[in-house]
Amino acid sequence: MPSLLIRNADWLVTQNKARDVLRNSSILIRDGAIEQIGKVSSVSADIEIDAKGKIALPGLINTHTHLSMTLFRGFADDMHLQDWLQRKIWPLETKLTDQACYQGALLGSAEMIMSGTTSFVDMYFHMEDVARAVGEAGLRGFLSYGVIDLFDSAKAKAEQDNTRKFFDYVRNLNNPRIKFALGPHAPYTCSADTLLWAKEFAEENHSILHIHIAETRREQADSQKQHALRAVEYLDKIGALSENMLAAHCVWLTKGEVGLLAKAGARVAHCPVSNMKLASGGVAPLPEMFDFGVPVGLGTDGAASNNTLDMFETMKVCALLHKAHRWDPTVLNAQKTLDLATIDGARALGAENELGSIEVGKRADIILLDSRAPNLAPLHGRDTVVSDLVYSASAANVDTTIVDGRVLMQNREIKTFNLHQVLAESQQAALTLVSG
Repeated sequence: MPSLLIRNADWLVTQNKARDVLRNSSILIRDGAIEQIGKVSSVSADIEIDAKGKIALPGLINTHTHLSMTLFRGFADDMHLQDWLQRKIWPLETKLTDQACYQGALLGSAEMIMSGTTSFVDMYFHMEDVARAVGEAGLRGFLSYGVIDLFDSAKAKAEQDNTRKFFDYVRNLNNPRIKFALGPHAPYTCSADTLLWAKEFAEENHSILHIHIAETRREQADSQKQHALRAVEYLDKIGALSENMLAAHCVWLTKGEVGLLAKAGARVAHCPVSNMKLASGGVAPLPEMFDFGVPVGLGTDGAASNNTLDMFETMKVCALLHKAHRWDPTVLNAQKTLDLATIDGARALGAENELGSIEVGKRADIILLDSRAPNLAPLHGRDTVVSDLVYSASAANVDTTIVDGRVLMQNREIKTFNLHQVLAESQQAALTLVSG
């Protein structure tokens, strides 16, 4: 792998333990890892990027999405959740093909590359083809096949077989940027036996267990009706909670349930934009999660319910939502919000030793924003750069995206695939699904 030197970034937001923001600094990368940071003017590399006028920061981490659902973007908006699922989404999903999911995953990869996301956690179907797309794009993906048994033992066995097949597929890829994850969809779509099987499989293979929990009030009401327990209480009772668990949404939780997640060592993927758009009605109790020490990352959810994969948008909405909900402008400040999308997101994946900050020895997942844009002017100094990133920056400011030391985009031009071809083919795939 060629060495890479990012030279003289105006600002370098490290996200290290001290949250250092460096001025006029460079980053030397060898074999996909960060080797030097700071003044490295006498060093040369195979590839050099002039970062004058740029802000360097860790690549953003999207802890929950459904990549191929980009094909459904805008198709079923402004509907109640159950109507949205039963009348629009689930009927379309029965028509999905390997090729459609591949095209949708490439489209989603393009959007993430162009909006500064370098790592993401995905759950969906036809995941071998999603992995193929992610491999071609060059992103870092934690991929899970969505397991739904609907409390049918025969279907449960088939879903377990599909999961094992995908596990073997990912292992045989031998791509360090593509990781296998378990994907039991939710407690209301998976039997206790399947949930416990998934926990055991995740523990045996040191994998993330990616699951939806407490997204809606109705889900909690149904759980109490069926089990006389709330969702997290039910998972705790059957022994399904674990430190491998990455629980998406977690909107309707009591403080007691947050405590149970903390006790188990589970993590949360917070998806504020999707939750607001689908009118989940509640706001995930982030301050309580922080108090209990639950690792929390940010997610977009799928483009069918967001409708973007833009983590800059998600950061700003997240901060504003919690300020408005708690009547407190200090409850979620800019620095903590950026943490959620970077180093805390890495903690939610159990990958904080490799990802989430620009530090010597970590993987070189880095983005450069062009600060010479009206929405980022003026930059008052070191104390305001992080606020500018959270409240002022947008996906359009992302100039360069680097994963594992490989340049995926520079000067807003994707290097790993033909964007125009992907746009044309995904458009056709979406029209075929809708009209078929």
